[in-house]
Amino acid sequence: MRQLQMRDALSGFVMVIALATVALAHHTIGAVYDTMHRITLSGVIADVEWKQPHVMIHLNVKNDDGTSIVWDVETQGPLNLKQKGLSQDFAKPGESVTMTVCVAKDGSRKGWLHEMVSSAGTTSFTAGGC
Repeated sequence: MRQLQMRDALSGFVMVIALATVALAHHTIGAVYDTMHRITLSGVIADVEWKQPHVMIHLNVKNDDGTSIVWDVETQGPLNLKQKGLSQDFAKPGESVTMTVCVAKDGSRKGWLHEMVSSAGTTSFTAGGC
């Protein structure tokens, strides 16, 4: 009987550790992005990855010298976006947009989407947390 209780306690402990690991793996915005440093990017959407855990928008941005660089702009997951009434076409490849993003802490060309406005001036996305 005592051996059975110890095995159940150990199984419970392992389950708690596994769940904690999964929770930590899904980072908060502030762990990766500087929520106090926003920049504005204007460019053309190259691609949109509508997948878990977050939707990723690849944006071609022109430098001052005319060359193009790609920024990877992360946003909420597909389910969260759907709950806000957005579908997969809220960001379409080829669309010109202006985005306000919180920049990555590591200095890479990555950002967390705060707001996206189309070239026609329509705001298609505004998020909190950044």
